[in-house]
Amino acid sequence: MNSYICLSATLLTFFAPYVRADVPTPPSPPPTPAGYCSTIAGELNADITAFNLLLAVPPIWAPVPGGPTIWTGILQAADANAGPAISSPGFITGVLPQLYEEKAMGFDAVLVQIGFPALYAPFVGGEAELQPYLNLYQTLAQDIKALGLKLIVENDILLTDDIQTGWPNLTSYFKTLSWTEYMQARATMAATIAETMQPDYLVLAEEPDTEASNSGQSNLLIPADAAQMVSGEISAVRASTYPNVTLGAGFGAWPQTGNANAVEQYTDAYVALPLDYIDAHIYPINTETGGPIINDILTIASLSAAANKPVAVSEDWVWKMENSELNVLSPDQIRARNPFSFWQPLDISFQQTMQSLAKYANMVYVANDGPDYLFAYQTYGGTTANGGAANCMCTTSSCNDADILQTETNLARTANQTSVYTGTGFSFASGLIQPPDTTPPSTPSGLTASPQYTGAALTWNASTDNVGVAGYNVLRCAPAAEGQSCTGVWIANTSTPSYNDSGLAAGTPYNYQVQAFDLANNNSGLSAVLSLETYKIPPTAPQNLTATAVSATEISLSWSPPETTSGLTEYVILRGPSSTNLTQVATVSSTKTTYKDTKVSPSTSYYYGVEAVENGADSPTAGLAWATSYPFPNAPTGVTATPSGSNKIVLSWQQTMAKNGLSVIQYQILQGTSPDTLTKVATVSGMTYTTTALDPNTTYYFEIVAVDTANDDSAPSSEVSGKT
Repeated sequence: MNSYICLSATLLTFFAPYVRADVPTPPSPPPTPAGYCSTIAGELNADITAFNLLLAVPPIWAPVPGGPTIWTGILQAADANAGPAISSPGFITGVLPQLYEEKAMGFDAVLVQIGFPALYAPFVGGEAELQPYLNLYQTLAQDIKALGLKLIVENDILLTDDIQTGWPNLTSYFKTLSWTEYMQARATMAATIAETMQPDYLVLAEEPDTEASNSGQSNLLIPADAAQMVSGEISAVRASTYPNVTLGAGFGAWPQTGNANAVEQYTDAYVALPLDYIDAHIYPINTETGGPIINDILTIASLSAAANKPVAVSEDWVWKMENSELNVLSPDQIRARNPFSFWQPLDISFQQTMQSLAKYANMVYVANDGPDYLFAYQTYGGTTANGGAANCMCTTSSCNDADILQTETNLARTANQTSVYTGTGFSFASGLIQPPDTTPPSTPSGLTASPQYTGAALTWNASTDNVGVAGYNVLRCAPAAEGQSCTGVWIANTSTPSYNDSGLAAGTPYNYQVQAFDLANNNSGLSAVLSLETYKIPPTAPQNLTATAVSATEISLSWSPPETTSGLTEYVILRGPSSTNLTQVATVSSTKTTYKDTKVSPSTSYYYGVEAVENGADSPTAGLAWATSYPFPNAPTGVTATPSGSNKIVLSWQQTMAKNGLSVIQYQILQGTSPDTLTKVATVSGMTYTTTALDPNTTYYFEIVAVDTANDDSAPSSEVSGKT
């Protein structure tokens, strides 16, 4: 099988013109469905509008400078809630496309969520079992920093009540920990994260109400106790080998269940700690009896400022629910409403509001918790019959939260791999990338490939860009012969510097080029041309190979032709002393399906294989066959020579069969008047023979040779003599 790969700058001009894909323009969102969905949209839009009116008036408190704000993308693909699968060697491959796409959007940092106890050795089975998880996150941290991004790690809680959680036995493990043990374990894991990932920012805890619900640690509902846990984490990190990480901790900007003053109480408890900033989450923004929930973030910001601490938001998204649904719907039910494209205008408005909030409060960073919706939405397909108009969460004929969320994960993963963004993603990027980006990425270099039979695996050196590379155009054409020119045509785009092409013709030359582009569709130059030839598909193997011993010096082979014989030119005969040690011993014409191996030794086992050769390619070896050659016959024994008169001598002898040998059917009589010069004088079938016409008074010498049914001769018998 032959394959060729070469790089030729002389072929560059042969790829123009070409078709370019770049970043597809997202479709316009559909209108909000009438009924319940439009009611939710109306209420939430009113809440956002009212909040923006507050932001239009300068605060009466002085924000503590935390900025300029670091715009942050949440790396959802690396969330530890995915379960033990995060420790698999190939897991990071699925994370990188989202990382590259968030970089291309203009984010300054990415946030990785690692909930307790994902990196706590006793939970995963011990220090040895923990190491693969540490390796994954350490490598990911290096990849993030290599892109020039800052790293924020949120050390929150693994979820037991989330329909997408991948951790077994999580609830039962939480039940084994006392409050003291729980605090100690949280501190240990915080130090582990700091030492392993060396993040720029580390959120030590978030949403104590959510953590209490999932872990069963009710102490977290008491602000002083929650602060005690965070205090232990601070001490553990400061005593670690990476003590200078910027530390934050926080809580949700919403009324905690059963405690109307929880926001103020948690803020007071946390600002008293030696934290570098106070973190917060924003999800419900509805207007309740006590007023607009979204206003709670301003309460947190003002109280933190009074304690001389800046604020940050590590998660925010607008929950799609009516005012009456707060503390009624589960988070899963709410998240199952998010994926539909009719929410896009609301999501864009909310994102712009969060950007305004960040500037208003001079926040350290802001991270959106809706990364999937920056890249992919689902088309709403609910009906009144299946409840779609009532709960806004149907895509087909059924309403299943888990199916909708998993579908969204899959859609986002595909979008990340193929450089697809939604209108929400474009809107967010346009707010980050100012002035508009007009600088193209660098030209890809180092294009190489591994040819296959019907495909090719391409890789190249990643391009660089002033903002970030959104993806690469892959161009291909088939020249008349390997190394010649042809006109390249766009076949795909990919967000990573690699592409697996498929559906190619075997044994065919192809030329490739790649081109980088950014989110503003600025295009790099075309790479140098890579010319390769796919492998020829080998023929099918011959069938029904048999090996039969014929004699002590011959083994006969026979076989059936392969299933396909188009282009068949010959068969290759392989032989060896074992099934794993075969070498070529002969070739025969394609018209033959037999072969006589006459170069074998007696009483020896041989293994055989046969390959078909079609169009210059060898088939796999046919199923092995083996045979043991026969032994030579034993030499006759007990030979006597008895004179009988003046001119006769009577010969007689005995014969024993060789083990596993063939039958002896005749004997050759060797005679001469000198012991060194004997010639064959007769062939007989019995074990006696009388010589005649001899000279009188003369000594004659004799030997007997046995001959078997395959005409194999034995060694001569012992020489005897007789005198007439």
